[in-house]
Amino acid sequence: MNENMFPQNPDDALDWHTLGEPARKHEADPLTRFRDIAVVVAHLPGDTLAITCAGGLARRAGGHLHVLQMLAMPVEAPDAWALVPDPALVERYAELRAKAARQARDMQHRLSAMCVQGDVLTLEALCSAPPAMAAAAARRADLAVIGRPATSPSDASIAHAYFAGVLLESGRPVLVVPEGTSARMPPRRAVVGWSDTPEATRAAHDALPLLESAEAVDIVVVNAPKEPVEAVEQSVEGLLTHLRHHGVRTELTLCSSGRSPVSRMLLEQAHRKQAQLIVVGGYGHGRMREWALGGTTRELFHDSPIPVLFSH
Repeated sequence: MNENMFPQNPDDALDWHTLGEPARKHEADPLTRFRDIAVVVAHLPGDTLAITCAGGLARRAGGHLHVLQMLAMPVEAPDAWALVPDPALVERYAELRAKAARQARDMQHRLSAMCVQGDVLTLEALCSAPPAMAAAAARRADLAVIGRPATSPSDASIAHAYFAGVLLESGRPVLVVPEGTSARMPPRRAVVGWSDTPEATRAAHDALPLLESAEAVDIVVVNAPKEPVEAVEQSVEGLLTHLRHHGVRTELTLCSSGRSPVSRMLLEQAHRKQAQLIVVGGYGHGRMREWALGGTTRELFHDSPIPVLFSH
């Protein structure tokens, strides 16, 4: 054994200047952990950009893209005297299925043009709610992606129903891609909205492949307790240390929203940092309460001009 393999002076064995720095990033691309990505397509404005964003991530990860084409089938009104299905409705079903088959072929050709491995799964929602079917299919993926229409409130409402269903019932993180955004993925800069809750913890962990690929990540704590800055920093030190162990370069920002919604503070911070992604926990106060009173999840879904990754 070569005795020179080991330094005689302990000071030579460690670079004391690097102990406080983030761990070196793994040689493998962190995005390869997204081996299966599902994108929900309900034929709404914003679907095209969602497919582009999801396809770009799948190509970068060398993974597989599952396009979940939702087909909401009309339901026949109950008729006690009807012995056979309405012929007009049967014909309508055939037309919808034929159209869906054509659209599936078009999307499959698009995946090939993007050099993305993937498939198109058409889900007929006849007896089940479409969002529940999308959630069940998304459970087989590492990440779900949904587009958000920007101009039509009715289309945005439909997209929100799919988003809420997938977020609450799939157990998967959901990346919402607003129509009209550049959807740069992975992001160069990201903002993580942090609170000491299971939802925020899950979101930070689920977003690790994206955060590890970013140049800088800003951890934002809104409405921190009225304590010295040192005490607040100590409360989030566990998160900062965890992220740094994964090679994430983090900054900490403490801010008070006053009378402004938390969502507005996060959006302002994302704009100030020129971030391309926001990461937050979703529906920490329950979906019905947020629907009735408003809340950070709903507001970020409708108002964010950049993609948002939610976890529940």
